[in-house]
Amino acid sequence: MRRLVTPALTLFALVGCTAQGPQGDTGARPGASRAKDSTAAERNYTYRLPIAAYSYTDAEYASIDAAENTLAGACMARYSLTYRPPRPAPAKPGADRRYGLSEEKSATLFGYRPDSSYRATHQTLQLSKDERTVLFGKREGPGKSAPLEYRGKKVPDNGCLGQAKEDFGKTFAYPEGAEMASRISSQSYRESMLLPEVQAAFKKWSACMKKSGFAYGSPGEPFNAKKFREGPVTAQEKATARADVACKRSTDLLDVWFTAESRVQKTMITEHTEALDRLRDLHSKKVAAARKVVAEG
Repeated sequence: MRRLVTPALTLFALVGCTAQGPQGDTGARPGASRAKDSTAAERNYTYRLPIAAYSYTDAEYASIDAAENTLAGACMARYSLTYRPPRPAPAKPGADRRYGLSEEKSATLFGYRPDSSYRATHQTLQLSKDERTVLFGKREGPGKSAPLEYRGKKVPDNGCLGQAKEDFGKTFAYPEGAEMASRISSQSYRESMLLPEVQAAFKKWSACMKKSGFAYGSPGEPFNAKKFREGPVTAQEKATARADVACKRSTDLLDVWFTAESRVQKTMITEHTEALDRLRDLHSKKVAAARKVVAEG
């Protein structure tokens, strides 16, 4: 299953890693330190939620991508073409925003906008027109309906790379399990916001923000403010964002919310153990198969 994202208070989005606004992928290893005393890694709530154990890690994604590229390279060789995919540089994760802003640096740089510090850099892929057609198929080829060919040999509609992804993934596909995990991630987020302890933390956060001169009833409201979604990031937006983070830490809102949602997720996971265990098992098998493909070249 791909990373889980997050539902939203209008803009709060949950199912995805790397989504922006209050949101989150699912990660692993529940348990949290107090936010004001924790390290950056400990504040990455998304990847420590219980449901995160049913998603892939960045390293596992990299293994799967490498295997798909290896298989695509073997396919290209059958057309007497060479494919050497560029090696991506390690991505630097942006601040975790499942529960809104959580890090002062990100708030200062980006305010309530998407945290663009998350990026992976790649070398430019230098391919000829023929190589692009064979690698990517009709996405790059000249015809929309006619079969693609290269030197008299049929090219897969999705190209060598698309075919490699499809062939490698179908053995481990379990859409029902993936949907279940994604639904738990979204539903637990929505339900956790309604719990008494989280609502109480929202009120404390709101009172703290008011003392700083900002009137917001919940952490989702600034994300939905039009003035913080259009135009450049202003000094007012940065000041609001910094106060937002400071109030979250002084009220322990992040830990309270994380603990509450973890409890909700554990209950949901218990109710769907069979499907989720199967999903996790297929993930493990896919990663193992990917590493074998890469090792064997």
